[in-house]
Amino acid sequence: MISWGPIIFGFIFGLIVGFSFRKTEYFNNTSLLVIFIFLIILSYLEGSFPFYTDTSFSLGVLATSCGLVIGKLLFGRKDNSNMDS
Repeated sequence: MISWGPIIFGFIFGLIVGFSFRKTEYFNNTSLLVIFIFLIILSYLEGSFPFYTDTSFSLGVLATSCGLVIGKLLFGRKDNSNMDS
């Protein structure tokens, strides 16, 4: 049985965090890919909730990582516009 609460909450939380990321010299698309792969490995190692045996992944962490990537790619902040050129 899949619990939809952590999935929905995790996706919304990932979107909110993805909105706030700003593209800098240290945080670019390559580092976003590394973070996404790390979060997939983390969701596998964490496992599912104690009584749910449908998947071997933590669906809340997996939804958060997907929300993070979608939020950054679609709605993330661009370069810092406050700096003078």
